[in-house]
Parts: sequence; structure tokens; C-alpha cells
Amino acid sequence: MRLRLWMPPMAEFRADSEFLFDLLDKHRRVQHRASSTVAQLPKNAGCELVLHPSDAVILEIQPPKLSGSKLAKALPSLVEERLLSDVDSIHVVATPRAADGTAVAAVVDRALLRRTMGLFDKLKRRVLSVVPAPFALSYDAHRWRVRIVDGAGSVRTAVASGTSFENRHDVPVELQLLVKQAVVPPDLIEVDGDCDVAVWSQTLGVDVKQVAAETRAPPVVLDLLQYQFAAGLADWSQWRLAAMLALVLAVVMVAGLNLHAWKLRSEEAVLRERMASIVEDVIPGVSVVLDPVAQVRQRVDRLRSGAGISSAEFLSIALDLASLVDADSVQRFEYRNKVLNVEFREGVIDAEEARREFIASASSVGLKVRFVGNRATVQRREGA
Repeated sequence: MRLRLWMPPMAEFRADSEFLFDLLDKHRRVQHRASSTVAQLPKNAGCELVLHPSDAVILEIQPPKLSGSKLAKALPSLVEERLLSDVDSIHVVATPRAADGTAVAAVVDRALLRRTMGLFDKLKRRVLSVVPAPFALSYDAHRWRVRIVDGAGSVRTAVASGTSFENRHDVPVELQLLVKQAVVPPDLIEVDGDCDVAVWSQTLGVDVKQVAAETRAPPVVLDLLQYQFAAGLADWSQWRLAAMLALVLAVVMVAGLNLHAWKLRSEEAVLRERMASIVEDVIPGVSVVLDPVAQVRQRVDRLRSGAGISSAEFLSIALDLASLVDADSVQRFEYRNKVLNVEFREGVIDAEEARREFIASASSVGLKVRFVGNRATVQRREGA
């Protein structure tokens, strides 16, 4: 027997957090389904954690022919350009290479995963595996499975492929892109959760059906408990010498750290006064400064919100562009300041007549296109 836990966001996870869990038998059939906290879970059963859709990013990569620690060091660099996070703060694992040399990588925040694992360890609960949300869903070659809970959704599109999205009671743009770009679109999309079946079917051009929760859990195809999180790394007997050396070093450093601490404390008051002065300068009318960093971040978030910066706008432009050109036609792209900069592959749209036709087609879907060499700027046409 094992427990499959549908986790809340790791940043919000606490010892008293409630979540859904499934009790699985040896054939991974769901024997019981309920909600619980970690402390109230049935005893003597290992846990399989299904991450919240917002906690894992799924990306297709082309990894080198490496394995073990060498592959672990190479993976972060393969996803770095496609993430906003600092590469030193992420944990990356990948599926085995397919016949075409590609693989699927899952990316999570290392500190949040370590904190979550530490909480289970503190409560003496054994974690057997940690799975991205899309791979906790079943898969059939002609059927995609979608699960939506509390405004967050996941979809599984292949044995080792899928993505997550936010659901705002309309058809997710990410799902529209997946259907449009699929080599063989599914015959049916099954949705476990709230959706307007008629609207989804019409928008996606695929039959959509609401279904109940699954009664069998699929096998684990991508486990995040690899490399530094792999089982066995917590066996301290293997690290005894390193621990002793670390202890000696810590004793030597303590004296110096304590000596330096009093100086830092004496400077703290001065620094806080300077930070408060900066906050008062950049945020006119602020009445009191309690947490300078938090107050400045809040101000930046408000400015961003007022400027209308949204991933939905980028996805909207990308969706319309995908209807005009094949994905293989694009060498690279960058989105900045509401403008999508696209570099096409040589020979795709080099002829002047082909460019005029492309510009006209883009205009018909509300896009404004300008070419410079084999590059083009694409943005939403005013009033479109």
C-alpha cells in the first residue's frame, strides 16, 4: 500500500495543511480517497507526492549523452534560457533520451522541495517519489486527460509529455496551443474538473467530456527524487569523515563569526535608516516604513500590474502567429515590451512577395509585422 498525495503549492505547505490523498493498492488502484494533514495520514504507508501544477515546469530538451553526476550538472544549463529563475536555485531531472535524441525535463525550486521533504521527514513520513502534476494523469494515444482543481490545471499529452496552466473559466491558451501544434490531435479530451464542455469543444475543435476522478494511478515515469534528493543520500554513515571535518571547520569559524557579528549589529541601525530614507524618496506619501524591502516590492508589483504586463498577452500573440507559420520555421524569438521579436530560418520567408503575403495574413488576425532581414517584429495591432 502507498499513499498518493495531491499537494498544495509548496510555498504554502505547512504541517497543518489539508490536501486530498488516494490510498493505492499494489496494482495502483484507488482503494480510498479523502482529505487529511500529514500527521493524520494512515500509518506505515509510503507517500507519493503529486506536486501542485504551479510548482513544476515541464520542458522538452535535447540532453547530451551523459549520465549520473555529469548529466545532473549539464541539465540546468539546458533549461536556463527558458526560465526566469536563477539556475543555481533550481532542481532539474529528465526522462531517458528518446529515439530522436529528445527528453522531457521537470524543473522545480530546489529550496522549496528541500523544505517540503524536510517537513515530511520531521513528521516521520517516508516519501517514495515526487511527481509533476501532468504525469499523475493517465494517458492514451487518442485521449488527453485534464485535471482542474482550485483554478489550476494540468494536461497529459503523451507518455512523457504534458504541461500545467491557470484556469480562469475560459479555454486555457496553453491547451489551445498544444492542440494546434499537435502532429496528431486527440480524438477526445477528458476533463476532471469544472469546464464549459460546449465552449471547450468548439474552441479546441476536439470533443471534450467531463469525467470523474480516475480510479487507477498511472506508473511513475518521472521522479524528482534524483541526484541530491535521491534515496540513500541521507545515510550519514557514508558522510562521517566529511561531517567531522565540517565540525572542526565550524568550531574555527564560530569565533570569527561572533567577532564580526557585533560590528554588523552596530551597522544595522544605520542601514535601516538609510533604507527608510530611500523608501520615502521612491514612494511619495508613505506614512510609515516598517519593512523597506517588502514595501518597495509591493510598489513594483503595483506598477507592473498597472502597465498590463501579462503572459496571456504573449500567449495570445504566439497563438495567432502559430496559425500563420510552422513552428519549425522559427529559429528563435524574444518577447519584450509587448513586441515579439522573431528570427526566421533562412529560406522560409526571404522572398519579398512571400513577406507581403505574410504581412497581409498577419493583419487579418490582428497582428502588425515588420521585417528587417530574416527577422521580424510582431505586435498586436491597435484596436485589434
